[in-house]
Amino acid sequence: MINVVLVDDERPALKGLEFLLKEYPQISITGMYTNPLTAIEEIGRLKPQVVFLDINMPQLRGIDAASRILDLSARTDIVFVTAFDQYAVEAFDLYALDYLLKPITPERFKKTIERVMHKNKAVRKSVERRLKIKCMGCFQVAWDNQEPIKWRTEKTKELFAFLLQNNGRNISKDELLDKLWAEDAPEKAIRQLYNGIYYIRKALEEYGIDRSLTRIDSNYNLMLGPVDFDVRRIYELSKKDMHDSDMLEEMETLYTGEYLAGEDYQWAYFEREGLRKLSQECLIKLARQYIKKGYYDKAESKLTKAYSQNPYEEMITELLLQLYIATGNKSKAVMHFKSYSEILKEDLGIEPNDKLNGIYKSIK
Repeated sequence: MINVVLVDDERPALKGLEFLLKEYPQISITGMYTNPLTAIEEIGRLKPQVVFLDINMPQLRGIDAASRILDLSARTDIVFVTAFDQYAVEAFDLYALDYLLKPITPERFKKTIERVMHKNKAVRKSVERRLKIKCMGCFQVAWDNQEPIKWRTEKTKELFAFLLQNNGRNISKDELLDKLWAEDAPEKAIRQLYNGIYYIRKALEEYGIDRSLTRIDSNYNLMLGPVDFDVRRIYELSKKDMHDSDMLEEMETLYTGEYLAGEDYQWAYFEREGLRKLSQECLIKLARQYIKKGYYDKAESKLTKAYSQNPYEEMITELLLQLYIATGNKSKAVMHFKSYSEILKEDLGIEPNDKLNGIYKSIK
């Protein structure tokens, strides 16, 4: 049974919706309200699957009411009811399931119910699966062991990636336009933004992703539920005990490549650098632990991986030289120092520091 709530300041409109819903026995009306403020309070308690919501009400705009409803009940779908179709874009921007134009015909209402039923089936399936969002190495959103979402356009994909990077934060419309459509005329940019949000919503819905897993609120804040998101997990681990080898190993396995590798997003630069730095810290700490335990091969593997990420970091080369000396691999130490020196000279026009030169001279 699918529970729904009806909200409209005009009682005849409520009765009209009630009459239309009588044709669908699998749907139960759990509340009918003419006051949106009362409705919001009750919806927070009832947690219905769907709310049919009038957009134009004197007590509170339907768009604002929907925002509050989604804050209280993330899984609730909104179907807007309006006499003015100019609200449609804003309604979809808020991530509505559908909108109905008054007067509502049985034929059009049937299409809405079909969408409700389809969404309800997708929600039941999503409980049994795990959604994975991957940004390290490549960018993809996919159910476990399934093909990832195919975005309608590259710009739609970039918009979702930007919202994902800023998930949990309110983003102004001006910031979005500046970051993604700075070179477009204002009217065109706004239209592109609205279209992008709509196509993101459509792609997530068609892929069977419930709003309890991902949803975008009226402040362009992407809210994430229980999904496997590699970047989020990396930050969670970085705040824990960084001396725990199991946590460090888990963190390293999440670094399957650079953040959003292959995507030339200028706004992703600082995030990419920050994650690269975390990766290096993780690898260095693991290497130190392995050296203490005498696991020299593992330590070398971690340090060479860190060196490939950032050959300019002095600490990495220092540890490698000390490791090679301690294990009697002086030839490796010499080869590494020469390679390191050449990279510094060619790329930065500098020489190794005095400490590294001192270590090198002790080898000869």
